[in-house]
Amino acid sequence: MSAEEKIEILKMVEEGKITAEEAEILLEALEADDADFQEDVFEAEASQNSASESDENLKAIADKVRGFWQIPLWGGIIITVLSGLWMQKTMQSNPFGFWFYCSWLPLIIGILVIVLAAGSNKMHWLFVKIKQALGESPENIAFGFPLPLRFAAGILRSFGHMIPGTEKIAGVDEILEALADTPVGDTALIVDVHEDDGEKVQVFIG
Repeated sequence: MSAEEKIEILKMVEEGKITAEEAEILLEALEADDADFQEDVFEAEASQNSASESDENLKAIADKVRGFWQIPLWGGIIITVLSGLWMQKTMQSNPFGFWFYCSWLPLIIGILVIVLAAGSNKMHWLFVKIKQALGESPENIAFGFPLPLRFAAGILRSFGHMIPGTEKIAGVDEILEALADTPVGDTALIVDVHEDDGEKVQVFIG
């Protein structure tokens, strides 16, 4: 309550517009409204700070999990190198024989793994963070995998009419396209479940 409001109420008492008892009631009401307003502001600021901290935590988890894309990358490199050595060895012993053609399969698989792993670093990922109930170990579990959002949207747009039940979820391809347009690395929380025993599950895209 401002000083101007108090002065205005006192003037009304002097002019006889209200009694002293009514003025006291009015002052108490204004003070209560002011206290409620300050409490609302405090709760809003606390909620905003909590949301900001949550976003930072989710981003940190996403960055950590996303770093594991190098594991399949190196796995693909190893498969490609070994299959190349196998191919070279079969060429020396039996050129264009049965085992030579068999060596192409792991070579192709290795190259595909390399391409997918390298591309996944620039894709949106779906992350799942689980905080287990008190006393359970490990306390926190987090994992994720890349989401080919534009590819999935194209599949739904082209072949969605052939998939039973898709008519009930019309517009999913547009949602996927909108998610694909968001900057990679920005987290978007889509599921946030809190249980009474302390367990918490969060699913988000980043």
